Amino acid sequence: MSATNPFSSAFEMQRTMIDQSRRAAETGIDAQRAAVETWFDSFESAKSLQGSGVTLSKSTVDAYLDGLTTVLPEESVEELQAAVDEQFEAVDEIHEDAWESFLESLDEAEATYDELTETQLELVAEGFDAAEEVQASAEETTEEVVESADDLSQTA
Repeated sequence: MSATNPFSSAFEMQRTMIDQSRRAAETGIDAQRAAVETWFDSFESAKSLQGSGVTLSKSTVDAYLDGLTTVLPEESVEELQAAVDEQFEAVDEIHEDAWESFLESLDEAEATYDELTETQLELVAEGFDAAEEVQASAEETTEEVVESADDLSQTA
């Protein structure tokens, strides 16, 4: 568009606004994706922390039972120790199975989220591409109208 066209700066401002809005939308989606990925990743730490809690509980019970050997008959404490060990083995097994199932579900959810985010980014890009096309078409039409008006004013 020519520099003498009064609409040039308005169309340039529109292009700038469209471009900045596109970058802001993409940045927002990327930030959201990073936050969700961090959230998904945090569950591995939660699993480890929970496992450490179970181990600490077992150590505490074992220490208590060791202390009981000084006041109770050894075979009574050994029976109790065997029962406690059996229960903690069951807890460990249940803990591992539950976390494995949960983390598999989480992986599936993360993959689905990634697909949705990619689709969202594509739709945002398509929307802004369409806005840019409409803006370019309007600019071209305006330029033609301004040139026609210039031609008419020169011939009049």
